[in-house]
Amino acid sequence: MSARAAFAILEGPREDLTMAILLPLLLALSAQAEPARDEAPIPEKVQAAAPADDEVPEVAIRVEPNGDRVEEYRQNGVLYMVKVTPERGPPYYLMDTDGNGRFNRDERDPRIQPVHWVIYEWD
Repeated sequence: MSARAAFAILEGPREDLTMAILLPLLLALSAQAEPARDEAPIPEKVQAAAPADDEVPEVAIRVEPNGDRVEEYRQNGVLYMVKVTPERGPPYYLMDTDGNGRFNRDERDPRIQPVHWVIYEWD
């Protein structure tokens, strides 16, 4: 039987029925032909080490007359971050990226201080 004769059998309305039966069978066989994978063992939970006393930041909290709550974070006496929580609105952060105790300004416009918003938090 030639290839042309084999395809001639599948022509017409029976072609759809034959393909509908053969295709799922071939897919099922190919899925079973894959070798089983060895599953890696699940690693145990690692406990985080407690921070040293000099690594814990000092936090000073004050409330401004307009109702804003200001939290100043210091590491070894150096101010590195300020979290401002307005009376109304989401909190924002001012950060010292140079370690000089002053907040960095954008050189293009010295009136603008960098503000960092928290988009999403999780535990």
